[in-house]
Amino acid sequence: MNITAKTRFGLKALMDIAYHHGVGPVQRRHIALRQGIPTDYMDQILMRLRNSGLIQSLRGREGGYHLALEAEEISVWDVVMSVEDEPYSTGPHNPDENLAYATECITEPAWDAVSAAITAQLKACTLAKMLTEAEGRIVAKGLDPVDLMEQRPKGSAQLGSRQILGIAQG
Repeated sequence: MNITAKTRFGLKALMDIAYHHGVGPVQRRHIALRQGIPTDYMDQILMRLRNSGLIQSLRGREGGYHLALEAEEISVWDVVMSVEDEPYSTGPHNPDENLAYATECITEPAWDAVSAAITAQLKACTLAKMLTEAEGRIVAKGLDPVDLMEQRPKGSAQLGSRQILGIAQG
């Protein structure tokens, strides 16, 4: 299994977009700012997520990114498969070319079992589950998840926490 920074950044971006699901499209610069993702890297990741059908984009001043599916339908495995170039390491193509291949054959069933277990866990872990768990950890640390997720570049309009949560102001 080959999980790189692409997956970590892809998850961060998707969780940010999922958090704002239903509020409107999220601009990439806001995601990059809140999640600490370099913008050049962000463009590559968002393109891969869009090409895989996990997010959609809207052009224009009020445009941005939103989930193409519900958060319950997107798993960490989906993210790995979308952003990683080679999620699985490749071994020797011709066993005769590598004498060590014979010893690798001994451990292959064990590694296959480990890989299957990891894959099953990644498939079972959805964005919705991760958001719920993250919010619990944030609250336990005494932080406000709404304030944390609503940081914007200076000069951008901010939505109030009551608007994000759908609570009537009064």
